[in-house]
Amino acid sequence: MNQKALTCLITHGSLACCLKNVAEKLITPATDIYCFSNQEIALDEIQHAVEDLIAEQKPEKLILFVDLKGGSCWLLANRIKKQFGRVWIVAGVNVPMLVSYHMNYDRLPWPELIEKIVADGKKGIAEQ
Repeated sequence: MNQKALTCLITHGSLACCLKNVAEKLITPATDIYCFSNQEIALDEIQHAVEDLIAEQKPEKLILFVDLKGGSCWLLANRIKKQFGRVWIVAGVNVPMLVSYHMNYDRLPWPELIEKIVADGKKGIAEQ
């Protein structure tokens, strides 16, 4: 259902790859997720890498998961969104969100998928 979507995780430190690896141990990936860390490369280089992926894959839509709303990775995601149409930014990425994304990627239409993963990400935050 969402085969023409490009999925990127852009975070501080090594969080992106760690989240991706944990989620993929819990569920079989439904699609590739590309990880970018501002610890490993500069934000401008991340932007160029995402632009290269867009040029190669020509996706119908792009989802950018970031760790912190208002942070440098979020600001970068917004620059990419201004440059390309059909970009969704989801801040506060966590493991439940990525598991839900893989579980529902081929099951739900795009708007419902975005709503579902955000809701599931919020459900994963709890106090006991």
